[in-house]
Amino acid sequence: MGLIYNISCAAFAALGSFLFGYDSGIVGGILIQKRFLEAHDNPNSALQGAIVALFNVGCFFGACVAATLATKWGRKRTIQIGCFFSTVGGVIQTASINAGMFIAGRLIIGLGIGLLSMIVPLYQAEIAPPAIRGFAVGLAQQFIGFGVLVSTWVVYGANRIDSNAQWQIPVGIQIAPAVILFFGTFFLPYSPRWLVSVGRNEEARKVVSRLYSDPEEQESTYRQICEEVERELKVVSRNPRDLIRPQYIKRTLLACGGQIGAQFTGINIANYYGPTIYTALGFDTNTSLLVNAIYSVVGPITNFITITFIVDRVGRVRLMWLGSIAMGILLMLIGAVYKRFPGPTQEQIDNGLIGYNENRSAHYAIICFFYLFSVVFSLSWGPVAWIYQSEVFPLKIRTMGASAATASNWLFNTWISQVSPIALDNPSVGPNFFFMFMSTNFFVAMYTFFFYPETKGKTLEELSDALGDEKHADDIPMEQGAGKTEAAGSTSSQDKK
Repeated sequence: MGLIYNISCAAFAALGSFLFGYDSGIVGGILIQKRFLEAHDNPNSALQGAIVALFNVGCFFGACVAATLATKWGRKRTIQIGCFFSTVGGVIQTASINAGMFIAGRLIIGLGIGLLSMIVPLYQAEIAPPAIRGFAVGLAQQFIGFGVLVSTWVVYGANRIDSNAQWQIPVGIQIAPAVILFFGTFFLPYSPRWLVSVGRNEEARKVVSRLYSDPEEQESTYRQICEEVERELKVVSRNPRDLIRPQYIKRTLLACGGQIGAQFTGINIANYYGPTIYTALGFDTNTSLLVNAIYSVVGPITNFITITFIVDRVGRVRLMWLGSIAMGILLMLIGAVYKRFPGPTQEQIDNGLIGYNENRSAHYAIICFFYLFSVVFSLSWGPVAWIYQSEVFPLKIRTMGASAATASNWLFNTWISQVSPIALDNPSVGPNFFFMFMSTNFFVAMYTFFFYPETKGKTLEELSDALGDEKHADDIPMEQGAGKTEAAGSTSSQDKK
């Protein structure tokens, strides 16, 4: 079967990432829809922040337990557990009659998506041959963007319905990919690495024979997996405290710092609250949803270009610090223009004196800056944070490290999603909020430029030298060829988020 089968399996598993993107994409749109607000007692900005933040809390806990479930029950079964929680959460949200019930559904679906966000890239990495591993893992981020794209256009189309179906259709649709992936996973191959780790070697050999078309490659890959897993079973750690041991603390800080840096770019202000910002500028609900739908298109296109043509040529670190500088400049422009040309005040709206026509060109400029912001993020931190995370951990702590880094992403995502609507709604903060993230972008650019080693094309042994690691007996060096494969595998597998 070979390459086509390989890519097909990786793409189907990416439905879990699509679900992640879809659920993230609908919330910003429905929070400004009249029917949703009426059905949920017109939640204030703090409660709207909780609707987003509690989803991220669920994702945080899901990411924390993903490594344990993946080790015990395997990658396929963990994906199915994530789909189960996602389905239950989607049903509760669709049937909700108040804000509390909707938030409960968001929390439950968050648990499922937290699991999927970590395990899908790991599964993709472990079934893909080294030649296409970066592309296979990049499909996870690609499908996240595709999910956001679909959700924003569905919300825009459903906005024309004058009933509760206006929000129930977009919310209910997310149940479909969860159910499809749950049942479809039965037909996907197990991860051969996991099969070998639990002693099911003959099954692993059969899976490898389906994933690779060349007999010689099948044998060498199977032998390499067996050797690597045997080594892993001897040295792999189950103790989270190993992440902060002297020889690993730098790697942990690099991976977690990368995920936190991705959040400090401010991307989720636009992703979650873009429609709220456009409405505050004076655009009506339908126009705000259309602007947000167009915004969702530019990211996936740019991300595909990045993972296909750029990231393996330019490297990781250069994209990170250049992206942060560019995004800091764009946020400075957004904040400055927004402050100089604000939208209508509530008094103007109440009196029918919208008063924004003379500022419309400035508001269009803000929208263009947001679009450029999405492009730059997709050229840099969007895919790179996951790739870098997957490359820095050695075999001993690889899975735990991936969970820790992914959880750090969700932890700061939760904080930002809770604070943002309150800050944007506060007249004394408002546009100044963008200047705060301008500053964090410049800070992130500085620390990645000075402290992050490049990982592109390095074996684990070379990366260890770059990080200044001491040699330890439990970190068994690999042959040069195996090191390259493991580094790639580690890379992809950790790209999870």
